[in-house]
Amino acid sequence: MQRLTDETVVAVGRLTLAATELEYILAWIGADQADGDPAAVFTVPGEPLRAARGSVQFAPSERRASFIGLVEAAGMYLTQGHVAVRAMWFDNGRVDAATFDEITGLLLRCRDQLQTLLDEAGRAPTA
Repeated sequence: MQRLTDETVVAVGRLTLAATELEYILAWIGADQADGDPAAVFTVPGEPLRAARGSVQFAPSERRASFIGLVEAAGMYLTQGHVAVRAMWFDNGRVDAATFDEITGLLLRCRDQLQTLLDEAGRAPTA
């Protein structure tokens, strides 16, 4: 594993929190896959994305394409975050704070867009 700067460690923390926030929204979307319990979805690794993918197929027709597109984008951004973090363990996998911050921005924009769709559909999550 490469030696990390403080700036990179903080950026990884921001990425981790952004990914977790996005997974919380995905769990909320996928809660109908667990009898309406987002916590049951959220606490299982990988389950928020899987459950959300199952649930968006039943979104209102006027929002379905938007939900599907954003959930698929969320999956891609979460994967990018995982790949970037794991790249730190390889000599040729150089990543820096800017890389993590770029992915964090994607995660947060996706989270915000999903939140907007949920708000419009009257299904906003509660913390």
